[in-house]
Amino acid sequence: MKKLLLSCFILFSYNLSAAPTWHTAKVDRVYPLANGGFVLTFKADNATCKSNSNPKYYYVSEGKNGVTQHAIANFLSVALVAGSSDKELTISFDNESTTCDINRFIHQILTSI
Repeated sequence: MKKLLLSCFILFSYNLSAAPTWHTAKVDRVYPLANGGFVLTFKADNATCKSNSNPKYYYVSEGKNGVTQHAIANFLSVALVAGSSDKELTISFDNESTTCDINRFIHQILTSI
């Protein structure tokens, strides 16, 4: 009985947590939002993002997926640099939400030396 309860608890806990997913593509658009966040679209979408839009919208919002207001300003700077330089941007987002909330970026500035 203890094993059954433990198994149910683990399964239940797993379903409550965000599912981080990595995606790498070139930025297509950056949409600033009135609440201080912004939306990214990419030239290639990740199939696991549950957004109903076409192209899929990936949100950066305060309080979502651990993002702070200070982080939003940093993320926006990185997203604009990636978009204006036509370089790929790697994001980590929650694929369990329909807003595909982003909480990490990776942008490689130098491709070769």
